Amino acid sequence: MNELLRLLIVEDSPDDAELMVMRLEEEGFKPEWKRVENEVDFLKALEDKPDFILADWALPQFSGLRALELINERGVDMPLILVSGSIGEEAAIKALHLGASDYILKGRSKRLGQAVRRTLDLRRYQQEKKVAEAELKRRLAELEVLYKISSSLRYLESLEALLKSLLRQTLSALNADTGAIWLTDLKDSKLQMLSASGWFTDLDSLVFEPGEGLVGSTYLRDEPNISPEFVSDPRLNKKVLAQVPAGWGGVLVPIHSHEENIGVIVVAAPLPREFTDKELKLLNSIAEMAGIAVHRIRLFEDLQAASEDLVVAYHETIEGWSGALELRDQETEGHSKRVTALTLELAKNMGIADDQLIQIYRGSLLHDIGKMGVSDTILLKPGPLNDREWEIMRHHPRYAYELLARIDYLTPALNIPYCHHEKFNGSGYPRGLKGEEIPLEARIFAVVDVYDALISDRPYRLAWSREDALEHIKKESGTHFDPQVVELFLDLISKTE
Repeated sequence: MNELLRLLIVEDSPDDAELMVMRLEEEGFKPEWKRVENEVDFLKALEDKPDFILADWALPQFSGLRALELINERGVDMPLILVSGSIGEEAAIKALHLGASDYILKGRSKRLGQAVRRTLDLRRYQQEKKVAEAELKRRLAELEVLYKISSSLRYLESLEALLKSLLRQTLSALNADTGAIWLTDLKDSKLQMLSASGWFTDLDSLVFEPGEGLVGSTYLRDEPNISPEFVSDPRLNKKVLAQVPAGWGGVLVPIHSHEENIGVIVVAAPLPREFTDKELKLLNSIAEMAGIAVHRIRLFEDLQAASEDLVVAYHETIEGWSGALELRDQETEGHSKRVTALTLELAKNMGIADDQLIQIYRGSLLHDIGKMGVSDTILLKPGPLNDREWEIMRHHPRYAYELLARIDYLTPALNIPYCHHEKFNGSGYPRGLKGEEIPLEARIFAVVDVYDALISDRPYRLAWSREDALEHIKKESGTHFDPQVVELFLDLISKTE
């Protein structure tokens, strides 16, 4: 099926325009096109937002250069290829600097279709990469928010201070300034508003029974609630109706502590603001941490125990990322957990301190997180990658560094995601580190990662035998791998298998 292409052609020769269209049809496009030859018609045609522009360099009333200038002035993101009978090198360079995707001589118009295809494929890749990077950045930013909130709650020693800090940071995370927190009284199980911001501070009725009003129903039903507008919501308690301003809606989430519902957190915003599913999930995560912190203070739990609970939550998040990466990359199920376990065991045998083992654990699980910045068209390509695709793929350790370095608690774990593709002889990437320039944990992980990959079935090959895999590890000792690590790895495998 031919690919539809809405095309704008800047050309004073109808015959040349027809030839361009024919070249595109030969490449498999179905052009819907319009030809213009002056600035006024060009600007009017831009309003239809074509997919692509083909422009002659010089026309009697217009030029390809002027077309580029107009596109840039209006901030239009639209690919443009120059098609000219003759264009000097200096002019071509200037056009490319102004944003032209390519230039084609009319005498070589047969390559026009391929040039357009290549430009569109590159733009799709860039857009996919941008979307993937934005999603990963959003997830990392969310994790950083949770980490900062949990860190601040960990050291507060009074319920009042904890709830005040929790509400302030929650509202900041959701870009709001109005909300409240209700908690159950330990004696009578009634819900009391203990922290408030915005117009919630003016409410007179601060206590609700379970099931009473929006707050009570959220608590009793034990599930998140979204109220498009409070005053028109039949669940709103009548005794506060006169005090709630019109034109405000919000989201309510129950707070849990050890599988027990202990309260409700409310975030409000003026219409037409609507809270997204992602914001609701973030608020759920905050509410879970709030429950842990409230329980700790109420029962005077040991601070270290609460801290360990939060670390477990982070590790589960990292493990979730690791599993998602395996699914996207079509890795063998459990690959990340297996290499993490074996890397930790080998590291212990090499005498690495306990405080470093936790960083090795995190780094191993996140070793390929940089692939989130690589588009599916490359990552999931069934055949071998070409040179350009390999060049893009080799950027994923740098993507990992750029994405993780900003998160304080993950910074010490960067060595494996950043350096596990370095080779002992200096032929690896991304920095060509050699020998002991490569961090020890990355040298350890590299051996385990390759071994597990070889003995696992992949879509493009069957698993190797353990004997063949071990022979490969031996063969690459001193070239790909650190000989000392290889020796200890082989000793460990001989004892465990």
